[in-house]
Amino acid sequence: MPSMVSHLFFKLANEKDSELEACEYLDIFARKCGFMPESIDEMRLAFIEGIINAKEHAPKDIPDGDKRDIHVALTYENEQIKIQIRDFGKGFDPTVVEKPDIRKKLKSSHKRGWGLMLMERLMDGCEISSFPPSGTLIQLVKKKVTTDTPAETDTVREHKRIERLKYILSSFIDLSSFLCQSKNLQAGLRSMLRILLGTLGVSRGAIYTFEHENESLDCLVDIKLRANSRLPQARISPKIHEKLSMKEDGEVTDIIKNEIGAFKETFKENEIESVYALRTDNQSQGILILGSKFRKEDEDMLDKELLQTLSRNISSAINTFRLMQELKDTNELLDNRIKELDAVREASQTISSELEIENLPFTVEGIFRSIMDIHKFSMSIFDPTENRYNICQNSRGLPTTLDLWSSPVSQHVIQKMEPLYVADLKCEERFTFTRSRNYISESFIVIPIVVQDEVLGLVNLTDKGGSNALSERDFELAQLICSQLGIALKNANLYKRGITDGLTRLYTNHYFKMRLSQEVSRLRRVKSPLSIIMVAIDNIDKLMDSYGANFKDNILVKIGATIKRVIRFNDLPCRFEGDKFTIILPDTTAEGAKTAAEKIIENVRQLVVKNRDEEQRVSVSMSITQFKINMNLGQFIEEAEILLSEAQKQGGNCVLFSKK
Repeated sequence: MPSMVSHLFFKLANEKDSELEACEYLDIFARKCGFMPESIDEMRLAFIEGIINAKEHAPKDIPDGDKRDIHVALTYENEQIKIQIRDFGKGFDPTVVEKPDIRKKLKSSHKRGWGLMLMERLMDGCEISSFPPSGTLIQLVKKKVTTDTPAETDTVREHKRIERLKYILSSFIDLSSFLCQSKNLQAGLRSMLRILLGTLGVSRGAIYTFEHENESLDCLVDIKLRANSRLPQARISPKIHEKLSMKEDGEVTDIIKNEIGAFKETFKENEIESVYALRTDNQSQGILILGSKFRKEDEDMLDKELLQTLSRNISSAINTFRLMQELKDTNELLDNRIKELDAVREASQTISSELEIENLPFTVEGIFRSIMDIHKFSMSIFDPTENRYNICQNSRGLPTTLDLWSSPVSQHVIQKMEPLYVADLKCEERFTFTRSRNYISESFIVIPIVVQDEVLGLVNLTDKGGSNALSERDFELAQLICSQLGIALKNANLYKRGITDGLTRLYTNHYFKMRLSQEVSRLRRVKSPLSIIMVAIDNIDKLMDSYGANFKDNILVKIGATIKRVIRFNDLPCRFEGDKFTIILPDTTAEGAKTAAEKIIENVRQLVVKNRDEEQRVSVSMSITQFKINMNLGQFIEEAEILLSEAQKQGGNCVLFSKK
C-alpha cells in the first residue's frame, strides 16, 4: 500500500558522510511509495551525486546555520517521486559545464561533469536552476515502473542491475585513475566507499589497510561504524594474515569477527555484516568492512561476485597508489640527488677558485647555508708556525683558537682522522658537550680536512633549518663538499707562501698594497668601514747596535707572531718595511681597531726576547687610521705613517688616532 506521507522535507547538515544518512530517508520513503528496489537504487545514486554537488558549493563560513545546511524535499504524486536539493552557495551555470571527457577529466580535479551526467542518465527528469549568488536548486524525477508479468519484472530488474553495475565500475575506474594522480589515499578511498555503500544500499562501512612494517590493520576510512570505541589499528599475527591471504572467495567475515580479538571486543553485535579481503596477486592490501543494508526487511543477500570484483578494484587502486607514490618518492629522491650533485659540483668549482685563505671559511659557510641550510658553522685552519688551529670568525661564540685538550671532540677527530656524526647528544656517551646549550639541535657533524695524513682543518656543522636535526644523508653530503677543501687549503697555503715574508710569516708589502686597494674598492661599493693599524718597534736601531742583526730578527719574528695571535682570523697582518708592520682590518671602525691595538701593546709589553744569557723587553708604537671616502690609497697609507712617526717622537709605547 502506498505511503500516506506524500511529502517529506528535511535539512541536511553539511558534514562528512551525511548523504548516506539522507539516503536512508529516501530509501524508506520510496519503499513506502511502492517503488521496486532497482529503481530505488538508481534514485539513491543520483541523490548522492546531487547532495555531493550541493555540499561542495554550500557556504561553510557564514554565521547563519540554516543557510549552511542542504535543504531536501521528497514529493510523491502521479506515480512519480520528485526530489529537490537546494544549497545557498554561490551557484554556477550548468550550461557551461562540459560533457565528461575521460582524457581531460583524469588530468583535472574538477569532477562536476560526471555527477550531472549520472543524474541525467539515472533519473527520468533532471533540471538544475542556479541563481548566483544565492545558490542552486536540483530537481530530479523518477517514475514508477509498472509491469504486467513476472517475466517483464525480471527483465526490467536485470536491465537496471546491469546499468547500476556499469555506474559503479565506471565510477571506480574514474576514482582509481584520479587516485593515482593524487597524494591523498584516504580521500580517494572515502569516495570509493561512499559510492559503494550508496549503490549497495548499505548503511555503514570501513576500509582497513594492511601495514606490513607494523603487521597491523590500520583504519583509513570509517563511515558511520558505531563501535564501542574507535579502532584505529588492530595487530594481526602472521598466521591470521596468512589465513586472510589464502581465502579463495575473498570473504573473511568469520576470521575478522571470531579470530581477531580487537574487532570482536570493539564492534557491537551485528555491526559487521560482511568483510572482504583486499588483495592483489602478490600481497594483501587490507580489508573492506560492510554493515547492514538500509532496508532491514530486504532478504536479498549482497552480490558476492560483485563484491569480489569491487574488492579487487579497490585493492588495485590501493596498490597502484602505493606504487605511484613509491615512484614519485624515488623520482623526487633522484631529482634531489641530481640537484645536490650539481650544487656540489658548483661548490667544488667555487672552493677551488678561492686562493685567499682568509676568505675560504666564509665561502664554505655560504655553500653549507645554501645547500644544506646550516645555521651554525665554524671552520678551524691549522697554523704550522704556531702549531695550533685558528677558528675563523663564526656565529657560534667560539674562541679564536682551538685548544685540543679542552675540546675532546676535536681531539678525537684529529687523532682518528675520521669524520664524526652525532645524531643525538643525549645518546652520545663518549664526550662531554660544554656548549650544547647554545644550540637548538641535538645533532652535529665534525669533518677533518685531511691531506697526506695531515689534518689541515676542521669543519663543524649544527642547527639545520626546519627540523634542526642533521641526518645520515646530510653527513654524506657534507663529506662530499669537504672533499674539495683539502686541495683548496693546500693551494691556498702555497699561494700564501708566495705572498708571505720569509722571516715573519706575515704578508709582504706588495700584497698589503694590493689587498688594501681591493678593500678600498669593496668599501666604496658596500659602504662598510675600513681601518689599518701601523706598528713600529721602538729603538730598534739601538738594540741592533747593542746585540746584533740576529737579535733584531728575533724581535721581528716574536712581534709578528704576537700580532697574528691577537688579531681576528680575517684581519690581514703584513710586514710593511724594515721594522714596521701593518694590519688591515676590514669592516672595522677606528674604535674597533683601538681594541686590537691595545691587546697588541699589552702582549708586546709582556714579551721577553733572549740574547745569549740576557733577557730584553721591547715596546712598540702604533697608529690607527680609518679610511675616509675622499681619500685615495696613497693618502690613506701616508696618514698612517705620519701618525706613527708622531707616536715615536712622543717616546713610543703608545697609540695615536687619526683626527676625524
